[in-house]
Amino acid sequence: MPRHGGFKVAGVAGALAGALAIAACGATSASSTAGAATGGSGASKGGALEVAIFHAYSGPNAAYGPEAAAGCYPAERLINAAGGILGHQLACTPVDSKGDPADAVPAANRMIAASSSLVGVLGGGSDTATSVVPLFEQAQIPVFSTTGQSAFDRTGDSYFWRILSPDAAQGSAMAAAAKKLGFTRVAALFGNDSAAQGSAPTAISGVRRLGLSLVANQTLAVGQTSYRSEAQALSTAKPQAIVTEADPQTSATYFSELSQIGQVPALITDPVSQEPTWRKAMGGAIGTGLLDRQDYAVVAYSPTTAPAYKVYTAALLASAKQVPQPSQWDSDLYSVADYDSVIVMALAMDAAHSTKPSVYNGYISKVTAPSAGATVVHTYAAGKAALAAGKSIQYVGAVGPLDFNQWHNAGNQFAIERYSGGNWAVSSVLSAAEISAASGS
Repeated sequence: MPRHGGFKVAGVAGALAGALAIAACGATSASSTAGAATGGSGASKGGALEVAIFHAYSGPNAAYGPEAAAGCYPAERLINAAGGILGHQLACTPVDSKGDPADAVPAANRMIAASSSLVGVLGGGSDTATSVVPLFEQAQIPVFSTTGQSAFDRTGDSYFWRILSPDAAQGSAMAAAAKKLGFTRVAALFGNDSAAQGSAPTAISGVRRLGLSLVANQTLAVGQTSYRSEAQALSTAKPQAIVTEADPQTSATYFSELSQIGQVPALITDPVSQEPTWRKAMGGAIGTGLLDRQDYAVVAYSPTTAPAYKVYTAALLASAKQVPQPSQWDSDLYSVADYDSVIVMALAMDAAHSTKPSVYNGYISKVTAPSAGATVVHTYAAGKAALAAGKSIQYVGAVGPLDFNQWHNAGNQFAIERYSGGNWAVSSVLSAAEISAASGS
């Protein structure tokens, strides 16, 4: 999946704009308390536990931080409303990785050193994961990452967890969507950054494997001021659809020039196209009406009618103070996955009777895996109550069941979504057989 992706630990109140400023400041912990909680974690008795939102809040991928915050704060709200975790309140903490390993590594090191109450991390996107995940592994802090990099498909990092499918599956799903939509002449257009290149190989191989004609295959150097020669070459190839992923600036520059040269064909995009910054840039480049007509977003899918999804939506909409315009994230599966990640960490702490990361990490699979006699729960409150009653549980989250494999990966379905009337809606769901045909598996 194409991601996802100065330090100061901030308080949980305050709008996201404040969080952005806080994240850029020096390293200071919001929790002045130190010492050990139940089982010997990094918070003193009654002190707040911190989950870091370690994502880009600045730079080309500055939407990643707010996107993850839209998952963390609703989870925080529900956990604290249910009495917290083993006597501790939970605090979501924004930390700006800037989407660059050169900045992310020192920021992660400062965060680990400064916060005595850090119990988990959301982050390590595709632009920084290979650099920072080893740091969290060494510090024995669970990290729920949205990176799609293949390096983590069979990782030996015991503190790494991934809820959404990897980039390889995303690329295959995009190719399957092109086939399902009836296109026969397809172009591939991807940025040269690690986020976009994660899904590019399987998207391209999938197009070919499905018998579609790959009429153009372009890799863009991101951040250029013009791509006119590339746009001209693609226009000459006359594709019916473009399978594409690039950052907002690169996409807007390219498609603005393509629209000046000729027709913009159908766009088969990934979750990046659902981010407000991408839509704003692209809408300004080619017009929002044309964008809405031509864009088909291929995204991880979970029915919004699922019990846990309804709970997430309600908590998200109630979190407007921390998440400006919260409804824009309701259909974003990255936000939803981050919500589930925080709930899972909290339930694992309850099950372990410990907030110590090195202890509760071993309980993450235990509260999510299907097992005989397990009580299925969809909320933190229900899971907490069941565990307190001595029951084993299976948390089925807003993204669906979370059955982690031995490498701590849990996959999910994909769907084609369209934007209309201010909202994203599923137009069709891609079957496992359709994606398998594209991947060759």
